[in-house]
Amino acid sequence: MSVLNITNGDGAAQLLQASSVDGDILPWRDPMHHGPFPAGLGLPELSVIRADYLSGPDDDPSAARQGFQQRDDQLRDANRYDEVVLWFEHDLLDQLQILQLLDWFLGVDFDRTKLAFICIDRFDGVPDFRGLGNLTPEQVATLWDVRRPVTRDQLDLARAGWHAFRAPDPRNLQRLLTRDLTALPFLGRALRRHLQDYPWLKDGLTRTERQILGLVADGTSAPGRIFVENMNREDVLFMGDWSTFRHIDLLCRAKTPLLHCRPGPEFQCPPPMTITREEFLAQRLMPSENGRRVLAGEANARGMIERDIWLGGVHLVSGAPLWMWDDDNDRLELIP
Repeated sequence: MSVLNITNGDGAAQLLQASSVDGDILPWRDPMHHGPFPAGLGLPELSVIRADYLSGPDDDPSAARQGFQQRDDQLRDANRYDEVVLWFEHDLLDQLQILQLLDWFLGVDFDRTKLAFICIDRFDGVPDFRGLGNLTPEQVATLWDVRRPVTRDQLDLARAGWHAFRAPDPRNLQRLLTRDLTALPFLGRALRRHLQDYPWLKDGLTRTERQILGLVADGTSAPGRIFVENMNREDVLFMGDWSTFRHIDLLCRAKTPLLHCRPGPEFQCPPPMTITREEFLAQRLMPSENGRRVLAGEANARGMIERDIWLGGVHLVSGAPLWMWDDDNDRLELIP
């Protein structure tokens, strides 16, 4: 039997490769929790946008475009396999990738190809399970027998979720959370965490920014430790070290800085980075006086941070009406 195994990124792919699981492996390499996913585009057009975004404004995107093209070509050949197995976990990044993949599979003719699903949030004997990367190749191989056929309910829910995630009005995603989500049991928790990374009404910070600023105010000053401790505050992990460092950079470069860096004057983070790894790790962060005031509820950071970011299909730009998260009422509001 020929099998295509699809999973999140290279770490899980390498585990599968080292295990006794048979078949080809397709790592889905895209940190989908940030950057543009505009509505109305097919996979080829969207892959170009993602490749260009992930390459950055100053780099040649040709290598990234080629990588996405190879990924998409392998996906389009999925119907030559007897079975396609999705290997994922409960976190936000994996849930977004599941939406994209299942929506795509709903729109193609499989003929004889079976589509199966593995998605877990725990593993016996691994008390601090965070994802497939916590497992050994031998443990990963045991999951083969728990795979289940993808159902029509899962495909339909994924399509609704994918369209809501890419909609320019985030209330589509908010409305999705009122639906019966049992077909994809980890989706609701993950998407709610996504909505919490809109700026909050109460202080103008996203949940991630607040966590980072709070960690630094409590004495965690090294960039690497900030990344680790921020991960420890998440129950649906989604953010890698690069993304964490970019958030630190945003807080340092705000119009009214919320963090300061020693030796400074600016925080250096990849990419690009003009200092050595040792110099990067030696940087130390401290809250500014304004950062402390925001944490204390004495000031709002909305006017301090210049935003030009995408969350799915929503483009948040300072100076325009801004979607903000009202945590007290668990909803988004458009603020002029």
